[in-house]
Amino acid sequence: MQQDDCTWAYLGNGKEGNESKRYLFWTSLNTNEVGPGKNIPIIIQTGDGKFYVSESTTAKRTKDNGYIAIADHLSQAGYKDILNNGTEYATLEEAYEAYMKALADEKYDDVCRP
Repeated sequence: MQQDDCTWAYLGNGKEGNESKRYLFWTSLNTNEVGPGKNIPIIIQTGDGKFYVSESTTAKRTKDNGYIAIADHLSQAGYKDILNNGTEYATLEEAYEAYMKALADEKYDDVCRP
C-alpha cells in the first residue's frame, strides 16, 4: 500500500486500552489533487486489527499552509459512522481488493485521474 501520492490519517483515541477506538484511514488518491468536499473510497484499519472499506468526504484544512484532508474533523461517533457505512474484511488483502473494485465505480470518476 506504499504508493506515491496516497493519503492517510491516523484518528481516534491514543490512550492505552483504547485500541478498538483507533483508526487508520487510507486512500490511494492524492487528496490535494482530488479537492475538498469530494467522496472517496477508503480502507480503514482499526487498532484491534479489523479492516473495512468505506467512503469518506475530503475536507480543506487551513493550518500548515493548507491541504486537503482525507476526512473532516470527526468525533468518535463520526469515525463509527464511516466504519458502520463500510464493509468489514478478514484481511488487508481482501480489503484492498474490495477497495480497488470500489475505486473503479463510476461514481468516483470525477476524483480518479488516469
